[in-house]
Amino acid sequence: MFTPRALRSSRKSVTPNSSTGRRSSNLFTPRRRTSYAPNRNESFNRSALQTSRVLEETAQHRLEVYGGTLPVSVTEALALSDKKTKISVKIDPSGWAWLVCGRKLLVWSYKPNQSGKTLPCKELSLPPTESTHTAELVVVVDRSGEHHHNIGAACIAVSPEGVVRYWANVAHDTTYVEVDADVNEECVSIIAMVKSHQITMERTFSCILATATSTLLLLTPLQPQSTVRCRMMRGPQSMLAGISRRMSSFIFGSVATQSVTAPLHTIVPGEQLSPDVQAFYVLSGPNLQKWALDGDTEHLLYQCNVEQFLRENIAKTVWDQEAAYLDNLKVWVMDMKVTRDGVVILGAGLNTDVSDDFHYALGTLHTEGQDSPKSFLSFAVPKFTNTYEKEIEEQLLGYRLLLPNPNSPCAYLHDNRMVLCISVSSSNDDVDKVEFQSPGNKLLGAGHTDCLALFFSTVHGLVSIKEMQMKVDVSMTDSVLEASSTSIAMEQSSLVCNATQLEELSMSEDKTVRLKAAFLNSCSGNLSQAQLIVDELFPPGVNSDIDRLVTRLAQDMIDEFPASDPRWAESVHQGGSVTGSLILMQQLEDKLKAHTYYVQFLKSVQLWDRLSSVSVRDSVMCTKLLLCELAEKVVAAKALREVHTQHPGIVDAAIKHLLDSRVADTADRAAMTSGLIPQDLFYRQVSAINGILEHLLLLEEDALGGSIMPQELIARVIVTNSIFCGMLSAALQYRASNEAMYQSHGQRQTQLEYVSWTHSAGPKGGRRWTCRQHAITSEQALPEANDVKDRGALFQQLLELSDIVLDGYRSQLESIKHGPGENQRYLEVLRKYEQDRTTLIKPFMQYQQYERAASLAEKYCDMGALVQICEETDNQERLQRYMSQFQRMGFPEYVFKWYMNEGKRGKLLSSSLASHPLLGRFLQTSENQHLSWLHDVNAGDFFQAQSTLQSLAAEHRTFVAKKKTLLSLSKLAAYAVEDPPESVHSNIEAINRELDLILHQEQLPQDVVEGLGTDIDNMRVLSAKEIIDLYVGEFNVDANEFDFMKALDLLQFINKEDEDVDCEDILTHIWCCAILKDDWSEISRPDDPFENCKDTVFFKTLEMAYMDGLDLTQCLPAVDRLLAAEELGSLRDQVSFQFLLRAGYEHLEQIFDK
Repeated sequence: MFTPRALRSSRKSVTPNSSTGRRSSNLFTPRRRTSYAPNRNESFNRSALQTSRVLEETAQHRLEVYGGTLPVSVTEALALSDKKTKISVKIDPSGWAWLVCGRKLLVWSYKPNQSGKTLPCKELSLPPTESTHTAELVVVVDRSGEHHHNIGAACIAVSPEGVVRYWANVAHDTTYVEVDADVNEECVSIIAMVKSHQITMERTFSCILATATSTLLLLTPLQPQSTVRCRMMRGPQSMLAGISRRMSSFIFGSVATQSVTAPLHTIVPGEQLSPDVQAFYVLSGPNLQKWALDGDTEHLLYQCNVEQFLRENIAKTVWDQEAAYLDNLKVWVMDMKVTRDGVVILGAGLNTDVSDDFHYALGTLHTEGQDSPKSFLSFAVPKFTNTYEKEIEEQLLGYRLLLPNPNSPCAYLHDNRMVLCISVSSSNDDVDKVEFQSPGNKLLGAGHTDCLALFFSTVHGLVSIKEMQMKVDVSMTDSVLEASSTSIAMEQSSLVCNATQLEELSMSEDKTVRLKAAFLNSCSGNLSQAQLIVDELFPPGVNSDIDRLVTRLAQDMIDEFPASDPRWAESVHQGGSVTGSLILMQQLEDKLKAHTYYVQFLKSVQLWDRLSSVSVRDSVMCTKLLLCELAEKVVAAKALREVHTQHPGIVDAAIKHLLDSRVADTADRAAMTSGLIPQDLFYRQVSAINGILEHLLLLEEDALGGSIMPQELIARVIVTNSIFCGMLSAALQYRASNEAMYQSHGQRQTQLEYVSWTHSAGPKGGRRWTCRQHAITSEQALPEANDVKDRGALFQQLLELSDIVLDGYRSQLESIKHGPGENQRYLEVLRKYEQDRTTLIKPFMQYQQYERAASLAEKYCDMGALVQICEETDNQERLQRYMSQFQRMGFPEYVFKWYMNEGKRGKLLSSSLASHPLLGRFLQTSENQHLSWLHDVNAGDFFQAQSTLQSLAAEHRTFVAKKKTLLSLSKLAAYAVEDPPESVHSNIEAINRELDLILHQEQLPQDVVEGLGTDIDNMRVLSAKEIIDLYVGEFNVDANEFDFMKALDLLQFINKEDEDVDCEDILTHIWCCAILKDDWSEISRPDDPFENCKDTVFFKTLEMAYMDGLDLTQCLPAVDRLLAAEELGSLRDQVSFQFLLRAGYEHLEQIFDK
């Protein structure tokens, strides 16, 4: 760790656990030291820091002293203050700085003003306070304009209690105005909103004061009255907005004007929306607010939840999981700064389920306009972590963000001891770090000016950290464009093109060449000329050629020839090349950098949001994703080049095989005669780098098809796997890390199906090659691998190949998830995905590699594999964890169905699953309700068990014996209910009624049952009407009065409210059947009809009904209805029968009259 030229000491605080790639993140280690040559008037003394302005230099950054010597009053304040006195410093871009020490405020100019003078330091006195003053509650505004150099700087300082002190000119330190802002909260921050007069350029300003709970106040200096007006700003309206203030106060008590009470993180001024309107941003609690200030009127434009954005992105980037599935993920919103694209949010995240690593993150939001952003424009997680401990949480959250150049991705994280040099757009950049560890040395404040980062050190005063420009090869100095301060960071590029060539490119008739000219102009800092060329090429509203030309130039750049290689001299295109290196790996590095700058160029000239789609691989693809794909291929080529040196034989053979199958273009044919080797030809055409995978596979299959020893087979497969995994994994990592870089800033585009080059389908697709390699590994290599080391390597490579294939499916499914209509395409891809997922995980299950299988099944939600793993390992604890982790995806229901389908119902009800809260709801479904009552009994819920059993019995129609059992169990459960409600008694009565009906069915005569071809145990459930028919119908040949009495008794079970059932017809049917049981023509002796009829079934049944107390008026139809029944046939027309029947009815009437 670099400590600027003072005694170094170890720091006992947070221990970072970070990695920085080439250099250790713990060291700001110089690769070479730049000597410093002092001026003639300076005495060079190596023991005195101030004589050597450069403190340290690396290949990426330089640390040096900034400006002149500090004012004497400032150095005295630093020297004389005790350790208990809090000192803070603010460095303003305008050239003013101020130091707060107790009630002392020192204001000085650290660089000359417009008149070229450096103003002396002024000491001002702050208002009294019982708390601690801070530089964050002070603003200094230089009010001098172009024609008013002597107005001076104004200053407003606020105490934590809200006492405002205003100096119209800091030169008059004793002349000030003091007012009370009348706030009952702690004030923590103030910003100045400066407006310049359009003619005189004189500056007027107002200030926004923020409290710890995000209450905002507008402070406006009033010049004639020499006072400050304080007014609370109106926050977002609450639900009481429509109620008068007096009424709402009467009902709910006093209601504050501003409803925002979340803790304040920071407040920063924003862009100028119009000559009179300026934006400012408030980071409060989980939300970002964008405000507009128009004179004395403010408007809240929108509010969005950036904490949710942070949670979703950090979960995906760091742990490759959806945030919803990380129960112990905790995120913090920390700071915010304005950049060219909007604002950058500094946050942090911790997932204790994985580790105690405390990750910092930077998310860029596009804030232009009045529409709330829906996601981060870019997201980066620097390679720097701390170990989380609750005791040092405040220290971990103490880092602040600094963005000195809004057009550069370079950013700085700092606390009072350390500065981290990071990128806001990339998670792959190394982290340079500088620490101020010497005794008594620490950082008191930070700021920036002229796109330069400034820090205030107690030992060195003002110091700056600069980005270093990468040195260009001497042979190319006359052709490299000189970058300016307005460049889009193209300083590190190796683009080869002189000014004359640039002019020629601009005049070309080829639109692609002219677009390249615009790109080179932008790189040289001439953004206006670049914009002019772009506007000529693509007038506003005309987007027909944009996508084709943009992608064509991007592909041309990654396929360009190295300009400095004489063997390619005849092939170099007009306009030079993006690389001048002779080393293949450096050529790929240059191409990747150029591609990154190209994307930045498209955004800077407003082409990015005009991009739509292009045709690729017989389908339509989003242009931005194709640009990302080109960068992925460069990254894959770099990964291949790294492994090439380890296995030159296999890779060279595949390259030669590929080149032999390719129809060589003119340039390649010419190059073959210029001393170029196959490697040069292959690595030059980066856009076709994916072809190497097919030829690696073909050569591997040829080798395995011959006579080869098992150990040679395994070695060959392992090498091929390493190349596949290295290339594809590098491409996928780049895609995941730079996802935000390739997103749109503006309106959401129509979602197109996304099938990347790594997962393209078809006979030449990357997915097919990877799946074939997976099959070779699992079917040919694994069975031959007996060595533990070889098996472990193969299993790990098999895991990586599976992950690559499934990740491609997931991206494809996500892109078509919300397609139009029923989305048959989504269902088709989903089925194929599930089939391949099963195939890819199967080898791990077969070889009992359960942990590897589980890692894939968890990541890609293969619920069947997860259940099977838990079942085969008998790990109920793991199963319970999965049920909680994937509950939102319906995993518990899947587990229950799995056990049901596997016939393991007993385990479902007896294991730990029986206590799962969702099991009861699952069993209540119609197909599982037959087990629900067992679960209820096990849980002691007898009331629910009784209801379920009764419901099952009511629906059962198959076996009367089973229905009787269900009813009996329901009745038993009802008696087991403690303190049963009235409904339980009603249910018991209904159950008894059902059991009575079943009893009538069980008492059917044996010959009737046998006539039906069944028996009582296997007999289906009959309705009351069906049982009546069996008692009185033709099946019961020997029916007597007892059978007819049972039929009459069954009438009580007939639903009289059923419109399809006529009880009178059933009653008439029963008595007609009774009449037809006898031969009425044999009855004689009309002198005594009652004696002759008493032995008929009809009159026996009638007599039995009377003796049993039945109401014959209700259970006997009228005589005329009987005589009219068609069932009686010709019998109803016989006079003797009519006489006997009517005589019998008359006799009954006489009995009733008595």
